[in-house]
Amino acid sequence: MSDRTRQQDETGRAQNVRRDTSRIHSREVRRETGRILPVNAGPFRVVVFAPRLMLNGITLYTRSLLRTLRENGDTVMLVSPPGPLGETLNGSYDQWFELPENQRTGFFAWRRLKDALAEFEPDIMHVATPDPSLPAVRGADFLRCPLAVSVHGVKPDELPPPGDKQYEAYIASDQSVRQRLLNDCRLERDRTTLISDCAFPESRPDESFILSTQRRQVVGWVGPLTHGCGYHCFIEAAIKVQARGIDAMFSILGNGPVAPEVRDEVESRGMLTRIVVVEALFDYGRVWDPFDIAVIDTRQRASALMVLNAMANGRPVIATEGGAVFDLIQDGVDGMIVPRDNADALAERILMLVQNPAERLRMAKAAFQKVEDEYRPVDMASALHGVYAAMLAAEPLPKSFDTARK
Repeated sequence: MSDRTRQQDETGRAQNVRRDTSRIHSREVRRETGRILPVNAGPFRVVVFAPRLMLNGITLYTRSLLRTLRENGDTVMLVSPPGPLGETLNGSYDQWFELPENQRTGFFAWRRLKDALAEFEPDIMHVATPDPSLPAVRGADFLRCPLAVSVHGVKPDELPPPGDKQYEAYIASDQSVRQRLLNDCRLERDRTTLISDCAFPESRPDESFILSTQRRQVVGWVGPLTHGCGYHCFIEAAIKVQARGIDAMFSILGNGPVAPEVRDEVESRGMLTRIVVVEALFDYGRVWDPFDIAVIDTRQRASALMVLNAMANGRPVIATEGGAVFDLIQDGVDGMIVPRDNADALAERILMLVQNPAERLRMAKAAFQKVEDEYRPVDMASALHGVYAAMLAAEPLPKSFDTARK
């Protein structure tokens, strides 16, 4: 065990000390170009903390983060409760410390986690989202290890508290998030940066599958089933499509507190023969396989990752307005954007894609190509390494990373 990662007293126990998160101001600021010259460009030993591994954007981001780091030479430890998407992360980490499902680390769980972290000897800790129930801050203080956090949205429960100083790096997913971190959360500019999300191309659009005239098209709504998640609009749009005599099927895939209400509404609207509500899958690694068209409501957390994942699996996406969707999708070119809670607009977009297989194929190909060209894991890895190097050197973070995409 290195002295750098764990200071001990004479009894061998870690001293009760906090990280000095203000230390970046003890050096002269050297950032004329908005970049730093890293002393250590990696590889790094990184601990990634994540919430329960559910079907949501945070888990998809966690998977991308783990794979990006590991495939670029870093050694990665995941600290997270289990969940239905746990198996989809297999092979994306070197070690996994399984937290209790309720994310509460009692005395014995905390002792085991401390031992595991000390044995791993991380250079950096990274939290997938600013979730106060995760023991990331406590673990970083225990090892006096630099701690980064990724921030994906601008809702109050998605942002750190105003004036927060628990992390050395606040990594925004898009420019609007970074502006909120600076203006609303009043965070120090030298601790915030902007790194674009990434996606691993999974499945190219299958031309024979998409153009087949023997198949009934399936339109899938995918995401956590929570209040305000937009499922009412999807059900209404399905009814409108059916009223036009279109032979298509619909599916709602997700789980959450309003799942029973979703089933009740589908039944009460007489749509049980047309809308299949799926709360669990046997293989979450094949989430997009049943669907020809993906509908994603951007009010869910880290919705950008849900959109990118569908595009990376060769599916044309209809997404609602909001968040980073205008950066991800060029409306009518590589996807479609509709107003929130507008069943008429959603039904028209669904009809257009269901009735035009060639357009569906063209859009799916354009979406897949955009993921390959503009959301490359190698770019995200390079940016992360720059942030980690700045954290270890106690230097101000770069404002953003303008990676050259080819």
